[in-house]
Amino acid sequence: MTQAEFERWSVYLSAAIDAGLLVQLIRYRLTRRYGWLFAYFLAAAIQISVGVAISTYSIWYGYIYFGGQAVKVLLGAALAISLWKLALLGYPALARFGRQIVTYVFLAAIVAAAAGLLVQPATAAGQNPKMHWAQAIEGTADATVLGFLVVEALFLLWFPVKVHRNVAICIGGFVFYWFQRWAGLLLVNLFPKSSHAFSETMVALSLACLILWIAAIRPEGEIATTVTGHRWNPAETQRLLGQLRAINTFLERMARRGR
Repeated sequence: MTQAEFERWSVYLSAAIDAGLLVQLIRYRLTRRYGWLFAYFLAAAIQISVGVAISTYSIWYGYIYFGGQAVKVLLGAALAISLWKLALLGYPALARFGRQIVTYVFLAAIVAAAAGLLVQPATAAGQNPKMHWAQAIEGTADATVLGFLVVEALFLLWFPVKVHRNVAICIGGFVFYWFQRWAGLLLVNLFPKSSHAFSETMVALSLACLILWIAAIRPEGEIATTVTGHRWNPAETQRLLGQLRAINTFLERMARRGR
């Protein structure tokens, strides 16, 4: 299969599976609870649909691609924050603190990336400066969101937090989805001659993650719960729960003092 044929069929398949996930969330009436997940893949489906109707050699194709990527990065950050909040429903002060930290770090990273490009706007030979800007800022934003997702996952793997099964599935899936997206884009930029192989791998991993969500997210997942960390050690679980409550209480007191 040629690269052009692969790209065409991967676009059609991606659009179909994106639509399948959206239909799944609507069917099970989960769009309100997982609104940012729905918005992210709705934006992805719209980007694909509009891109198919425009020639890849058109200047508008570039605008649609990079504009869509920018929207998806922002929605990805919002989704990561919303999943953190859903996981820590019993610890609202801690959830609020994490949301504030990641928002500030995300904005600071974007500003730092833009400032760095202004100071040293060097581009590869023959590369469009606008494309260089877009890729650099997107890479920084992707890395920031990935960093928060990794911290979020490690936190939940350490502390014994009780979460709904659907929330755990969404968090695990999104960590994997965003990691392969970030790693794939990094490898494509580092090894442009192998971009076709990396693109095929990214598409396959993305579709596998979406299929997993479609298969695993169910209405009963809003009732069933799981404990994320140290559930095999009851004594350690109780100690860590005490720490978690103490952290949440401390942050609540700090928030009240700051008002």
